[in-house]
Parts: sequence; C-alpha cells; structure tokens
Amino acid sequence: MAVDISKIKRKFAHERRLSGWQAVLVLAVSSIFSLFHIINGSYTGLLQLDVVKSIHLAFAIALTFLLFPARRSDESEGIPIYDLILAVIGFYVASYIAFNYTELLQRSAVGYTFTDYIIALLGIIFVLEATRRAVNPALVIVAVAFILYAKFGDGLPILSHPSYSWKEILEHLYLTKEGVFGTPLAVSATFVVLFVIFGAFLEKSGAGKFFIDLAIALTGRAVGGPAKAAVVASALMGMVSGSSVANTVTTGSFTIPLMKRVGYKPEFAGAVEPAASTGGQIMPPIMGAAAFIMAEFVGIPYSKIALCAVIPAILYFFGVFTAVDLEARKENLRGLSDEEIPKIRDVLKSGWYYFLPLAVLIYMLASGYTPILSAVYSIAVVVAIMVLKPIYENLKVREPWSIVFKRILRNIIDALSSGGRGVVAVAMACASAGIIVGVVTLTGLGFKIAGIAMDLSQGNFLIVLVLTMIVSLILGMGVPTTANYIITSTIAAPAIISFLAEVYGMSVREIINHPELILPAHMFVFYFGVAADLTPPVALAAYAGSAIAGSDPWKTGINAFKIGIGKYIVPYVFVLTPQLLLIGIDSLSDVVTLITVLTFTALAIVSINGATIGYLFRKCELPIRIALVAYGFLMLAPNNLLRFFGLTLFLITVVYLKKFKKL
Repeated sequence: MAVDISKIKRKFAHERRLSGWQAVLVLAVSSIFSLFHIINGSYTGLLQLDVVKSIHLAFAIALTFLLFPARRSDESEGIPIYDLILAVIGFYVASYIAFNYTELLQRSAVGYTFTDYIIALLGIIFVLEATRRAVNPALVIVAVAFILYAKFGDGLPILSHPSYSWKEILEHLYLTKEGVFGTPLAVSATFVVLFVIFGAFLEKSGAGKFFIDLAIALTGRAVGGPAKAAVVASALMGMVSGSSVANTVTTGSFTIPLMKRVGYKPEFAGAVEPAASTGGQIMPPIMGAAAFIMAEFVGIPYSKIALCAVIPAILYFFGVFTAVDLEARKENLRGLSDEEIPKIRDVLKSGWYYFLPLAVLIYMLASGYTPILSAVYSIAVVVAIMVLKPIYENLKVREPWSIVFKRILRNIIDALSSGGRGVVAVAMACASAGIIVGVVTLTGLGFKIAGIAMDLSQGNFLIVLVLTMIVSLILGMGVPTTANYIITSTIAAPAIISFLAEVYGMSVREIINHPELILPAHMFVFYFGVAADLTPPVALAAYAGSAIAGSDPWKTGINAFKIGIGKYIVPYVFVLTPQLLLIGIDSLSDVVTLITVLTFTALAIVSINGATIGYLFRKCELPIRIALVAYGFLMLAPNNLLRFFGLTLFLITVVYLKKFKKL
C-alpha cells in the first residue's frame, strides 16, 4: 500500500491545510518574512538587532496562529476568525519592542509604564501559546515551571534565591535582553533563519533528488545498498536541513521503501533513516540551528565550531554505515540491480551545479566571512540555478517563455514561503528557551545545579558526564534540539565546566574566558540533545520513520537507538580527549594522540555494533555479544593499557569468528 508522505509531513508538522485567500495570505506573510531577513542580511547594520529580533518574533507568532490549530487533533481546514485576530494581536505585541525601541530605552533608566508591563505579560503568554502550537507542550511546561521557580523559589531549601516581584520577572523576561529577546532569539533572527531559507531554496531547486540519486549511484550495488544510500543521502541533505524529522520524511519517503524491497525488516528500514538524519544536525558545514547558538554561547566563530565537529560527525556516520552493513550481511541482503542504479557520470552531469552553493558557503565561511553574508551569497547562487536551469532546458524543449518564467517565479516564491514557515518552530523554541535562560540568569540556578552535581559525583568525572547525559536526554525528549541545547547548556553544561576548571587548575570564571576549553562541554550536551530524537520512549525522528515504513514505532525506536549508538559514545570520547575536536593540537604527540583515539574509537564502535546487531563475520550468540560490548568499552577507556587489552581480545574474537565461519 502506498504511503501518503504529505499526510505524514502534516502529522509531524501539525500544519493546517489551507486554500483560497487564506493560502495566499500565508504565502504572502511567510514570503515577506523570508525577504525581510534576506534584505536585512544583505545590508549589515540596516536595522538594530533588537528591532530585528522583535520583527522576527512578530512574524513567527503571526504565522503560528495562521498555520497551527489550537488542538493538534483538529483536522479541519481553514483559519478560524479567532486565530486571525490572535495573529494580528500577537504580531503587535511582539513588534512592540521594534516600534517603541527609543522610548523603551529611555524608560529602562527611569522606569517602565503600566502599558509596558501589560505588553510584557501578553507577550510571554503569546510566546508560550505559540510554542505549544508550533513546537509542543513539553517545552511550555518547562518554561512555566521556571517562571514559577523565579517567583516562588526563594522558599526552596537547596535551590533558593532572592525574592522577586512579578514586575521584576516580567521586566527581566520581556523588556530586557536576558529573556525572550536574548541570545537564542538573536541567533534565530540572524543566522538560523537564513540557513533555513537556504535549505528551502536548495530543496525547491531539485537538490534533494540529486543528492538521493548520487547516494544510490555510489552505494546502490553494495550489500544492503539502499540502506547505505539512505545514510549518504541523509548526510548530504542533513548538512542543509538541520531538522531530524524533516530530513527523515524528505529522504525517507524514497529510501525506506527501497530498503524494504531488498529485504530489510520494516522496523529496521524505518530506523536507518532517522539514525542517519539526526546525524545531519552534527554534520558540517551547516549542522543544526543549535550549532549557531553554541557559537554565540561559547564565543567561538561558527566556522571554528564546524571544523571541530568534522571528526566526531565522521565517526558517527561511520558507526551508522557499519551497523547497516552488518545487518545486511546478517540477513544476506543484496544490493540494487544495475537497471535500478543510475550511472554516477549521468547523475553528476545532470546536477553537478548543486555543489556550487555548498562550495560557496564553505569557501566564505573558511575565508572569514560572517555566516550571515555566507548564507545570503549561497542563497543567491541557488536562485541563479533556479533561474538559469529552466532557461537552459527550455532551449531544447521550446515551451512558451511566459510559462517558463511563471514557473521560475512560482518556485522562488514557494521557496521563500517554505523558508519562512520552516523557521517558525525554531523561532518559537528559541523564544521559550529564552524564558528559561532568563530565569537561570536571574536566579543563578545553573551554578546551583552544577554544585549539586559535583557533590553527587564525589569528584568522579564519569559520574558528572553520565548525570549530564541523563538530564540532556530527558529534557530533549519531545523538545527540539535547539531548545534542548539552550536549556542544557545553561543548566547541565556548567557541571562539566566546573569539573574541567578543576582539571585545568582554574576557577569557573577563568575557564569561561577560554572558549576552546569549555567547547567539549557544550558539544557534549549538544550531541545528547540530538540523540534525544532517537531515544525511546519519545523518539520523534524514529516515529516519523516508522510512519513511512509502516512498522511498530517502539521497535523502530529501539533499532534507531542501536544503529545510532555512536552518538552515545563519541561525546564521552571528545570530552576526555579534546584532540578529537581538533583542540589543543600543538605538537606531533598531539597528532599521534588524535590518530590513536580515532582508531580505537572506530574499532570500539565496530565491536559494539557487532554486539547490538548480533553479527560480526557470522551471527553472534549472546556470550559473544556481551564480550564484544566489553571489548568496545575497554577500547574507549582513557587508559592505554586497557585500550590495548581490549584491542587484543577483540582481534582474537575476530580471528575466531572468521575461522569459525570458514569451518
């Protein structure tokens, strides 16, 4: 039975189905939203950042009430009149900062008016309701809990703080740069929105189909070829998507049916795509929205963040690739036939120019240009492709030029609209996460929790890491990676940073002034925020894959966890050995350390994958699988003696398995 991909997309996006003037209205608002940011990005300093943030939030709130119904189960078509009114009010409340910017600056010194506080109250209410609709209720519950903590937390025994009035809380969370309009929303309104628009233009230009065809041409003949094609395609698409669920649905609609056709079980086929798609958020050059926020939080240029993320991302995809290969060999699955595989030369000939926007982006980022300008120029290259390609093709087909130019214009407008709609969830997640960050800065909660974690760990760094991992996974279940990173970087990461400060013989205040030393802590919570999309019971990306595969969501989530096991391993390695992030490589010995750790980590992933899949040269019984897990953890140990001991046992087991297979 054919799968209705559009229905699955609507299920996970919860967007209304619109027609007539309402569809035109949303098309116009979302397109203007994108154009505003492209124009503002093209002229640095055109508007004050505070004004840009206010307008950005205003558009996001308005589009939320136009696109998302109050109840997720509501499948009625059209926008009710009350949501049209709420969209207008929400736009005004959020844009109040922009239209009264000078007056608010003056009043910040002498005292805000009653109207200002009413707007602040309404603004927070609108942000929370828009987040509930566009993101999910979980983030809203967390944000409300933090607001209540800011008001009533002064009476708590351990996490107490000074007493604050409602006026002080409203002022801090909405009328300053510490809450809703803080760093997360600033990053969403500058970097993230342009890269979302870039991804939308790439998709509308036909790059997605080109990447899938290229992946199939490269890997289709291999054992279990479609699964490997899914990994490659998801890595390519994920570099420009940044959304685990969107990437799963986009590439999975093609690759998952192919995997099922060659013999993969539905629950495994539905798991491969989300495991690979979540890797897109950690894959340079673009990664996910959270990476841009990390650059601001840590104080390292985004280009440096992307460079540091290269090796861990390669390790992760190596693990996913290994897992699907072992599953294919265990089930004796074939690749695609020659008739089903396009020739690499033909694929490259038909779409080599899709690499140009990525090449421009990488070149500009590496050359020191700002991510904003790099994104704008990359969008311009994609627009040029969208214009020139149909014109060139029409020289052969000879359609009426009026039809060709109408099609070009329609594709560009669709891309603008898609980009505007695509950033809504990120903007609302950042706004609500800003509330949480605002409460943390107001009360000092982050360092209080860090102190508790240090006390619980009794000086054991591994316990600190495990506790931080658990917090990141719990907070990330059902919460977008962007919001998850913002929350965990302010609540959970300080515990790791406090421990690192002791390791380097510094105070916390001193180590924060060394961004490269605290980057591993931020990367750690970032990775587990992404991993939450794979972690049952709330594995959103895996559930999207199961919807396409027609498989059991729980089994699909378990398989996605097993396939993406590298995402749970690699963060521990780069925190304990920062050289994996290309940090502190100053001598030949550092290079040797990097190569050694890289080799042992890769072999450990193979060993653990062999255990989780149950195959390594032959099907493995339970005792062998338990042994392989043990060998993997030994090879991950920071002690060289344990590493080589684990490697020796692993190699002996490999020889035994290969020899047993021959017998």
